[in-house]
Amino acid sequence: MSADSEETPSGFTRHGSNDYVANFSPSESEVLLNLVEQIIELLGERTDNHSDDPLAAMVGITSYDSPPDDEVLLRLLPNAYADQVDASEFRRYTESTLRAKKSAHAMSMRIDLQSSPDGCIEVDHEGANAWLGAMNDIRLALGVRLKVQENSHEDLEILAPNDPLRGVYAVYSWLGWLQESLIQSLLDDAL
Repeated sequence: MSADSEETPSGFTRHGSNDYVANFSPSESEVLLNLVEQIIELLGERTDNHSDDPLAAMVGITSYDSPPDDEVLLRLLPNAYADQVDASEFRRYTESTLRAKKSAHAMSMRIDLQSSPDGCIEVDHEGANAWLGAMNDIRLALGVRLKVQENSHEDLEILAPNDPLRGVYAVYSWLGWLQESLIQSLLDDAL
């Protein structure tokens, strides 16, 4: 998807026995970095003082039992149960851990992008899983903006050229392709 080069984008490819490589143009790196930083910021907004219970703080039990108000954050941290009482209780015990895991994935992606000024990203198996998690979260956030649950891909494909969501859909689609290339590289490793 690089407009800065004539080459066909390759996405992630396997490199060696346990590494995966992708080359991004400066504009692609900038888009990825901007999006992952937004996810990090969004995940860090809701902090909990863990009440006065040191054990609850140590094991990650929060006082938050209601879903987030922000629709993107709700998509990233959905209710686990339809029953509100069960969902609230489950959230108290798991939201902090889930939020930390998603933040760690996003931070790993950000570090890789920031430490590769030439756009060449090389990750090991653990890094690949972090990238998959972070890209999935970015796509979930973009999907909320695009209202993918209401709009079909066909509807999104025919957005007017001047529609601001057209660019969002292009990035959403590109990230899906990028995820697929990384998953294929991981599957090649497993075969």
